[in-house]
Amino acid sequence: MPFGMDQPRKGLFITIDANIGAGKTNACHAIASAATASGSPARVLEEPTHHPKFNHFLERYYEDLKTGKNTGGGFGMQMFMLCQRYEQHRLAVETAWGDQGQVIVQDRPIYGDTVFATTAMERGFMTPEEYHLYVDVYRNMSRDVMPPDVFVFLDVSPEECYDRMHSRGRSQETDVPLDYLQQLYDNYQKLLGEMRRRGVKVLSVDWSGFGPPVEIWKNIRELVASEDSWYENLSFALTKEPMIPLGSAKQDD
Repeated sequence: MPFGMDQPRKGLFITIDANIGAGKTNACHAIASAATASGSPARVLEEPTHHPKFNHFLERYYEDLKTGKNTGGGFGMQMFMLCQRYEQHRLAVETAWGDQGQVIVQDRPIYGDTVFATTAMERGFMTPEEYHLYVDVYRNMSRDVMPPDVFVFLDVSPEECYDRMHSRGRSQETDVPLDYLQQLYDNYQKLLGEMRRRGVKVLSVDWSGFGPPVEIWKNIRELVASEDSWYENLSFALTKEPMIPLGSAKQDD
């Protein structure tokens, strides 16, 4: 039985997701600061960019994007990130809903990882066999975790993400094409629809000009308080049938 299904929650588990370059990590810290200022101490769980193996997998995948050849970078990157996100998700649940009862703000959840895996498959950087293996592992992991209280999506156009990405000047991102960001954005819209269909509380925020984190925190609290009974029903629904957002992943069900 996943953690937390038989005991009351004390904290809050929030996931923040967005396209590359949207300003997601800064938003996570701003929202956490707003929560702390309101009397709800918060902790940010950032993406595993400081993991000793992160750059190895990222550089291999971006090299595939640059050359247009599948050398295994996509599969390696997605499996690495899936494992890291699963471990982090479990930590978030235990910290938010356990005895500590903190507000946890997670920088991209395990669900958003499926967007990158599906996009990699669609662009030919994962073989169908690799993708179906990824889906199998993802579904097994998803059966063992609880959904977050709120899924926040920072909505920024692919064009603006492209400009922001190049403004921050990360060497690995130099050759990331605009059409890749457009494809990610389209797949995110499908994920959001699937999350809502499943009953997950989704808060889509226009982040084109950034925004007041205090207002976002207020909206999160209002969304969580709007219906207490959703939690028990949703937890069982998602553990029985973990989601893969896109139709291409469901063909072999």
